Amino acid sequence: MGGAIGVAAIALAGYTVHTPSHGPATGSATSIAPGSGRVLEAMRPLMGTQFAIRVWAQPGREAAATVAIDATLERTAELEQRISSWRPDSDTSAVNRAAGQTAVPVGADLRELLTISMRWSRRTAGAFDVTGGPLFELWREARRLGTLPSATAIRDCLARVDRDGVEVREQSVRLRGPGMKLGFGSVAKGFAADRAAAELRTRGFEDFIIDAGGDLVVSGSRGAAPWNVGVRHPHDEQLLATAELSGCAIATSGDYEQYLSVDGQRFGHIIDPRTGWPVHEVTSVVVIAPSGADADALATGLSVLGLDAGLALAEKISSVEVLFVMADGRIHHSDGLTLNDGVLERIR
Repeated sequence: MGGAIGVAAIALAGYTVHTPSHGPATGSATSIAPGSGRVLEAMRPLMGTQFAIRVWAQPGREAAATVAIDATLERTAELEQRISSWRPDSDTSAVNRAAGQTAVPVGADLRELLTISMRWSRRTAGAFDVTGGPLFELWREARRLGTLPSATAIRDCLARVDRDGVEVREQSVRLRGPGMKLGFGSVAKGFAADRAAAELRTRGFEDFIIDAGGDLVVSGSRGAAPWNVGVRHPHDEQLLATAELSGCAIATSGDYEQYLSVDGQRFGHIIDPRTGWPVHEVTSVVVIAPSGADADALATGLSVLGLDAGLALAEKISSVEVLFVMADGRIHHSDGLTLNDGVLERIR
């Protein structure tokens, strides 16, 4: 079993994973061959994480797979340039700068990402909210300084969180309120993984794993063997479970990688955009969903909703399964999952 990958605590079974510290990795893929064919792999720092692609290539298609992987990583880099709030020349940054003023012309990528985000914001009653940018930045700075933000600062940020204040038009986006700010940290990786999967399929490859720092999109198989993924336990370095998956995405949200500790109290990085404070009852949420963006957004939204409301929402969505790990160590999951002897299995 390989080590855990990325902050989302997903590990890939059957691989020894190396993570380069910088620079692109193109074509220099490792290969593993259970039966006829090879797994080709490359990774590159993208979307604020290590973005890895593994493709199962049948004999004679290795060169084409390498080209497809490299091209897909390049397309992902271009997508990041358009949607990242960290880049001053991105569509997202332009919209944020114009908050409370005029609509900003943007590309289809940002409009689609916002449409997905606003849908999940509505379905989670605001527990997932990409207009929480001011809060996310406030708590990011608090973790850097090692001090809690003031109640006044939290109230000020809350006044600028407004999921109803996003206007997505045919060719533009407008934030109605001054000081509003979009932040896609809880959905962008899954969205990018979906786009990468679409690029690989366009190039004729159906058997792959897209790994966006632990948010996975899984398709097909690796020859005669299924893709096998592992979920790390949030309380230690051991695996909580392994699962054979295909034709879906899996994402994990947890407070164990980034947190603030003040006077012996731990404050995780998952912020409730309705209250301005970090969640504390849920340690980790694993979501299996049809797409990376759906899984990514729901992992955060369900963490904020908590066990009872989160499970109730998941049970209403037939295509979604979820597993909760609580702060006290208890594990709960939706009815469509079983967890026996460390094996997580979908049963519907």
